[in-house]
This record gives sequence, structure tokens and C-alpha cells, in this order.
Amino acid sequence: MKLNWGTGIAIFYTTFVVFIGFMVYKAFGEDFDLVTEDYYAQEIKFQDKIDSRTRAEALDGSLQSVVEGKNLKIIFPQQTELLTGSINCFRPSDETKDFIESFKTETGSHTIPLSNFIKGKYLIKVDWSANGVDFYQEQTIVIP
Repeated sequence: MKLNWGTGIAIFYTTFVVFIGFMVYKAFGEDFDLVTEDYYAQEIKFQDKIDSRTRAEALDGSLQSVVEGKNLKIIFPQQTELLTGSINCFRPSDETKDFIESFKTETGSHTIPLSNFIKGKYLIKVDWSANGVDFYQEQTIVIP
């Protein structure tokens, strides 16, 4: 069987349309995780977060995270009074592994069991307040 130009062009366009249709099908099947579900509400409060971060940077020292045994220890900078706040452990690759832990401490540190984590990269977002002043810092850690 001999193919002419018209048949070749028709086969090419048909193949192209089937390929594009397959790509559209695969694109609709892709799961997109948002950083947070209430993105716009958090965007409105973002200036408060910037102010808290600026206050935290003005402190002597910075937030430290250390793996000690089977715990992750968060050490706060130059704070000896009562600290209250929350630690948001954000896993960029899988939102089902995220968790938030609240704390209240007078020791200047807080520990989280490593059993709460899985191995890999986490972004630790720490909001805390001392004497009515809010602070915020973020750190990237890798759980071994």
C-alpha cells in the first residue's frame, strides 16, 4: 500500500490530537496541594508576621533546632521568662505529614519526639510570645 501526502498529514494530525488529549487527561489527574487552605485570610495578616520576624531577628541569637537522642529540641534565643506559642512542622512534599504543636515553657526550650516526624525535609515555623510581644522564625531541618 502506497501512502500519499494527504494520508501522512491525516495520520500526523490524528496522532497529535490523541497525544494532546492524553496530556490533558494526565493533567486533570494531578493532585495539587496548597500551602494552606485559607491562603487569602493568612495573606491579610502577613504584615503582623513580618513585624514578628523583625522582632525575632533583633534578638541576640536565633532560634536553634538540635536533634538530641530521640527528640528534636527547639532552643529559643535569650528568653528566660514564660514562653507560649506554636510550632508548625510543615512538610513541603506531603501535606498529610504536617502537624502543629502548641507549647508553654519557662526553660527556654521545647522538645518534640522524633516519632512525630518521618525522615526528610521539614520547614519549622515557630510563633511564640514573651511578655506580650510576638516573635516568629522559620528554619529548614532534615530529620535523619
